[in-house]
Amino acid sequence: MKGTKVIAFLIVVYVLMGFISAGPMAAETKLIPLYTAAAGGPSYMLGAGIASLTKKYVSGVEMVAEATPGSGPMVRNLREREGMKREAFAIIASDGAFNAYHGKKDYEGKAYPAIRGITFLFGGPQFLAVPANSSIRSYSDVRGKRVGIGGPGSTIAESTLALLELYGIKRSDFKPYFFGYVEAANGIRDGSLDGGILADVQYTELSLTQNVRAVPADEEILKKLLSQYPYYPYAIFKSGSYKGVDQDTPAITFVVALYTYAGVSTDLVYQITKNLFEHREEYYQVHKFARMMTPETALKGIPIPLHPGAEKYYKESGVIKN
Repeated sequence: MKGTKVIAFLIVVYVLMGFISAGPMAAETKLIPLYTAAAGGPSYMLGAGIASLTKKYVSGVEMVAEATPGSGPMVRNLREREGMKREAFAIIASDGAFNAYHGKKDYEGKAYPAIRGITFLFGGPQFLAVPANSSIRSYSDVRGKRVGIGGPGSTIAESTLALLELYGIKRSDFKPYFFGYVEAANGIRDGSLDGGILADVQYTELSLTQNVRAVPADEEILKKLLSQYPYYPYAIFKSGSYKGVDQDTPAITFVVALYTYAGVSTDLVYQITKNLFEHREEYYQVHKFARMMTPETALKGIPIPLHPGAEKYYKESGVIKN
């Protein structure tokens, strides 16, 4: 009985010693949110991957992916965290970051000049998809046509309307349908639309069952669009890269990137950026979109200043040439 009491006493002592020794370490660990778009989408999945990788390799940091309704709430959360002098990161579409930084559109009168870029994460084409036998050969041919251009107020719709304006086509010159990718693909499939803007996933899925093609944009017009809207980069998709892409096809690409605010320490952002790139093969296992982040794409489509911590790593690694 006496021996049992001694053993119990020793167990209590060891447990208490564990709490005492763990206390300072726990106090040093920072719990940092990484805001993303809705759970289940690529933004959230990549955010969870970044959080896991950061927690695994960056000492003293426990990052947690936190889903939000979109760019507006993410920017608001960053601003609130800055007010509390607490670190935070966010995965935001680059048009949202640009407009927040400059106080444009939804951020008019409430600019957030403290927002800073870290790295490009993923993006893809916005193809104008049409049936293979369509008379639409150029964006200028959409006059009078029924075209799905993206949800109301979405980046897709805004970029499509801005691009068409450079072709001299006003909203009143054709029949815009504010449909998302899936609705637009269904409209092309059932013939209720003459064409629609689709991301690569929806375009690929549609091309498996329908004879469709992607309409090339004029590269000079895309350059003009980029000069006006630096968050709308473009790429040239090689002939054969997708079914129905039977010639080199310039197209707008959307960009989603990792952001924070200027007051987050240079050392912390440097560590997180360096860790992400140096362990990117591990990060690439999270989602197929993760492979889009490379040293070559790191600065793609980030239309605002970089955080000094990210800039430090890019100069050190040769992404930014001194």
